[in-house]
Amino acid sequence: MKRILALGGLLLVLVSCEKEKIYRDDSERLRGMEQEILAFIQDKACQSERVCGSIAFGSKPCGGPWKYLVYSLKTADVARLEEKVQSYNQLEKEVNTREGKISDCVQVTPVTVDCIDGQCLPYTVKD
Repeated sequence: MKRILALGGLLLVLVSCEKEKIYRDDSERLRGMEQEILAFIQDKACQSERVCGSIAFGSKPCGGPWKYLVYSLKTADVARLEEKVQSYNQLEKEVNTREGKISDCVQVTPVTVDCIDGQCLPYTVKD
């Protein structure tokens, strides 16, 4: 009986350790994916606002993105960017569900982008 309890306890520890490893691996994977995406859109060169875009990034546990990323249509492969961001958002959503994560439920407003001094930037309306 003691052996069965000991084996059961050991199995529980191993399963728990494996879950922690998966969580840690997914967190590291998300960080790496985010860095890759940010590097992919780092060149924000533009000549007019029509060559600037934004994309919803991340997956809040309450729903919606964490933020919007700004990029240049002139320098970014938009289809590839959308694919990378979709993969990131999907993985983050799976992690949120699996880990029971919570967040504020504030909806992030899409940004308006403009070409300012040759760079695509979020545009803020001044009062």
